[in-house]
Amino acid sequence: MFSIIVPCYNCKDFVRDCIESIIKQNYYDFEVILIDDGSTDGTSQILDEYAFIYSFIYTYHFVNEGVSYSRRRGITLATGDYLIFVDSDDTINPNLLYELSLAIKQHASPDIIRYQSNLVGDAKHKDHQRYNFYDSLGVTLTGLEALKQWSTSGKKYAVYWLFAFKKNVFSTVLFSVDLRCYEDVALIPILIAASNKVLAIEYVGYNYTCNNMNSLTNTRSLAAERARALDFLNAYKYAVENFSKLDNVSSLDIAFFYQDYTRRLRGKYDSLPDELKEELANEFPL
Repeated sequence: MFSIIVPCYNCKDFVRDCIESIIKQNYYDFEVILIDDGSTDGTSQILDEYAFIYSFIYTYHFVNEGVSYSRRRGITLATGDYLIFVDSDDTINPNLLYELSLAIKQHASPDIIRYQSNLVGDAKHKDHQRYNFYDSLGVTLTGLEALKQWSTSGKKYAVYWLFAFKKNVFSTVLFSVDLRCYEDVALIPILIAASNKVLAIEYVGYNYTCNNMNSLTNTRSLAAERARALDFLNAYKYAVENFSKLDNVSSLDIAFFYQDYTRRLRGKYDSLPDELKEELANEFPL
């Protein structure tokens, strides 16, 4: 029933914990798709080792092109009804697939199921519940209804690892966005809005590792921050443009989404160093 897709790049220090957490699931109808994105640190050998031992684990090796390409390849290679994305430095909890299977049976196969997360190593001053949403649990909503509920100031939802997606959801969205970061910011709201039935469950299924310095989003240099800022801007433009093209949205829906994503864009701009704010002021449509 499930395909678990794990994009991997130079992650030998933590990918074993990731894979072991998947193996320990208390539900057994799943496959694991390990996408090696041109690793050079020994990750490739670890992935091959697991594929050799376990018949439900498949490893695929490619030249390095970035996590967006890895996800797309995983979607193409997956054979499950539902797709789950797990970052190689994160883990999932043992009952996740079982809880999802119950939700699928009880709610007649929703297009997207959201679960809750635990933030590992999160900064003390941050809201540790910013990726969680506990209203309307167990109630099926349209994608647009869910999107409006989840678009709350200070809260985040646009990450792949927070959802189980029915595979055919991806047939409604073209992967034409070319970003090293923030592809999820560009695509997740489109996937949700285009869906007929969306559900949130209470189970805390995902452990997200904060402040992993190997992550692209945590690389600290002016050049890296500039690149991330421009990627976020392009993700914003893609999301706003393509949201308005969906068949099921009204002018009021478009106005709502534009306002919400412009607020998020303003937050990104405000977080930049003063030097980059001055440099990029004309780039950001604020």
